[in-house]
Amino acid sequence: MTRAWMQSLTLILCVLALSCASTVGCGTVASLKPTPTTFASCGNGLCDNSESTTSCPLDCPPEGFSGRIHTTFVNSAGVGDIAIMISEPKAARYPEGAGVVVVVSPIFNQAGGFQTNPNFTSIGIIQVSYLWPGQTDASTGMRSGGEFDYGGEKSVQVLQDVIRFASGQIPDNDGKYLSSIVTTMALTSEVGLYAFSDAGIAAVNVLSIDGDNLSNVQYFIGRENPTVDTLTCLEAGYQNDVNQPVLNPFYSYPTSYATDKITLNYANVRWDPNYTDPLSHAVGRPYLDMDGSGSYSSGDYVFSWHVPVMLGKRYYSVALTQALLDNGALTASSWPADLATPAEAERDWPYRESPSRYAILRTKMPQLKVMLVFGQNDSYQAAPDKPHIHQAFQGFRFEAGLWVRLNPDRAYIQALIPSAGDSFPDNPANTEPEDWSQIATYAYPDQDNSIQLVPLAAMAEMADRTHFNRWDENLGQTLYIFFPNTPQP
Repeated sequence: MTRAWMQSLTLILCVLALSCASTVGCGTVASLKPTPTTFASCGNGLCDNSESTTSCPLDCPPEGFSGRIHTTFVNSAGVGDIAIMISEPKAARYPEGAGVVVVVSPIFNQAGGFQTNPNFTSIGIIQVSYLWPGQTDASTGMRSGGEFDYGGEKSVQVLQDVIRFASGQIPDNDGKYLSSIVTTMALTSEVGLYAFSDAGIAAVNVLSIDGDNLSNVQYFIGRENPTVDTLTCLEAGYQNDVNQPVLNPFYSYPTSYATDKITLNYANVRWDPNYTDPLSHAVGRPYLDMDGSGSYSSGDYVFSWHVPVMLGKRYYSVALTQALLDNGALTASSWPADLATPAEAERDWPYRESPSRYAILRTKMPQLKVMLVFGQNDSYQAAPDKPHIHQAFQGFRFEAGLWVRLNPDRAYIQALIPSAGDSFPDNPANTEPEDWSQIATYAYPDQDNSIQLVPLAAMAEMADRTHFNRWDENLGQTLYIFFPNTPQP
């Protein structure tokens, strides 16, 4: 059998598996118990007769998974019982079993819910998701105990306990380890973390603080993770509601860039009290008074509404928040109740920034391998030199001394996107552009469902590299061909 023929067959099978993942009635069976309001047919393995995820999770597991669903709780001391969802693939990726990935939950999304996208079970990986303290998953009704601290010390402890459970180090509240819950052979020494956007802050936190207790974590995949308060708050630029870049006129690379901070000019920052955001319903917004009129006009630069919310307050960067007070845009008496004060920003942001933590990984996580995933057009960030990716690469590679790759090997992308050609990057590991203003050539283009499929390619590559212990800078071909319909060994 030729490699080309096998790859073609693999692509067909992958497409079938991915299609089944998004379609009810594909034979998916879940271990969730039916709710008291189930239909008579609940439990027949088919999502039919008006059944839903809420009325019959046994037949209608949460959308996004193609495998078997299990739910449980793990106690986090001093916090509470943490709800966990495990999805095992229909077929393990390897004859020996399946690696495990923990999908880190975002820390600034108060809606919560189990993370079901991407669907890594479709490529033969066991996927573990969880709920932060106090959060509820609408589809299952499960809820974690405790009080959420938005990526603070309690969040680090919770994430550590979830990872230890996924690594086979601790049991759930019923005394069961992961390997006894799933029917797939769980390769708990091959654990990875996947984090999108601000979830990456929590991931770097737990690895730098508790890494010496997480020796089974072999790799981290970070997609578009912010690194410092200025970038988390999108103050260097952002994608607006119609996906057009809005660039801060005072951000300029390399002048504004440093490995541990972003420097912007906030001297003319003002506050528009007459604005109510149609999405967040927040009243008032900061802007740069470009024409010096003293009031908002169409030529001014408006900061994004999409800013972190912690403890019921909007948090802008320490620098912007202090500038609002220093230049008289707001006073102590006029300060909005839902806006973090300068003292609160100064208190809460340092724990939720990454640059100071990278060097710790050199001794805490020397085995860690890193892949940074990003497209030519980010979901939120807009600065063309991608300072968040730049800071993360420099931190992981030079401060921590780790193996780091910018986006997946093209061979893995082509395994999922047959049309992927030279417009998709093939960046050798541990390399970066000489000029980061040209980083777009290292990014994947927005075509052929790349936003959905490139993260799957990244996971497949990192899982295979870990399983076969292959850390060449560039592969040129996939290390393994996965047949998703192969029966379990």
